[in-house]
Amino acid sequence: MKHALRRDISLFEATTFGVGIILGAGIYALIGPASGLAGNSLWISFIIGAIVSSFTGLSYIELSTMFPKAAAEYVYAKKAFGRELWAFLLLSNVQFHVTYQQL
Repeated sequence: MKHALRRDISLFEATTFGVGIILGAGIYALIGPASGLAGNSLWISFIIGAIVSSFTGLSYIELSTMFPKAAAEYVYAKKAFGRELWAFLLLSNVQFHVTYQQL
């Protein structure tokens, strides 16, 4: 018996959800401290951040085409390191950083 995830979220909903997270957590929450550090060059730092973020997005796109199943990060790490323990520890570290980056 094969179980599969149902697609309940459309492309538009997923895109607006991602954009909302980026705007809410990134621009509005960090504009004050960023302007204090970057000063008048704030727009340049946002452009550099956008370029770096696009490379991250392209990496995830490549991972999802290489491993089209759910949890492509985990499958890639498991194949790269050869053991499930290392894949679990790596992705636990990634999840920790994503969750607590705003603290």
